[in-house]
Amino acid sequence: MRILYLFSLGLLAGCASDSPVSEPGSDSTVVVSYDTIPETRASVKTAPVASYSEPIPDELNNWRFSVSLYETRQTFRYTIRVQAKEVRITDSLTIPNFGIQPTVAIRKGGEALSCIIGFLDKKQEFKPYKRVSFKNDRLQIKTTNSYYVGAYKTKK
Repeated sequence: MRILYLFSLGLLAGCASDSPVSEPGSDSTVVVSYDTIPETRASVKTAPVASYSEPIPDELNNWRFSVSLYETRQTFRYTIRVQAKEVRITDSLTIPNFGIQPTVAIRKGGEALSCIIGFLDKKQEFKPYKRVSFKNDRLQIKTTNSYYVGAYKTKK
């Protein structure tokens, strides 16, 4: 019995570690709660929150290519209204929830009669999302990039 007791004591002493328990490093995943931004707006602005416009060359008419973004009741959803000559269309835009109030923007595109719709991220950098263009009397809206928000949990 005494030999069994000494063997168990030696086994427990051998398993003990002198090093402290390792803590997660500074580059570990930070869990951010995105429930701080409400899903619906308290008040919806009737004026466009972002717009872009340029004239369409024509000898007889005063036509314009214009794109405007309007808020909706949902915080991360916007309505896109586009007009080119006499064509008018409406589309929607959904911004990912990065844990900040969304800020949408419209920038001039690389070609004439085109623009890029996007949003500003946490670093206030423009992230392109959709491209709107009017070429050969055809109006196009194309999604250029996709953005996703992921949630990660680490085991403790």
